[in-house]
Amino acid sequence: MGYVASRVHLVRLAEATQELTAYVEHGGPGANSKERERRWPRPTINVLLGTVFALALACLIFAASVPRT
Repeated sequence: MGYVASRVHLVRLAEATQELTAYVEHGGPGANSKERERRWPRPTINVLLGTVFALALACLIFAASVPRT
């Protein structure tokens, strides 16, 4: 019995996924697609890694410049 019920859920999930994919491919809601145009572009991974490296280097320089007590 559990096997049949799980297959029914998987089929429903597949159908819902196909409907969602078709909806998104056809543009989705109008407000959402216009809102997406106004967003800032996401930074690339290299920009994020460079920012973290620069922050770590600044902290290291600051820690080295503080006099020891």
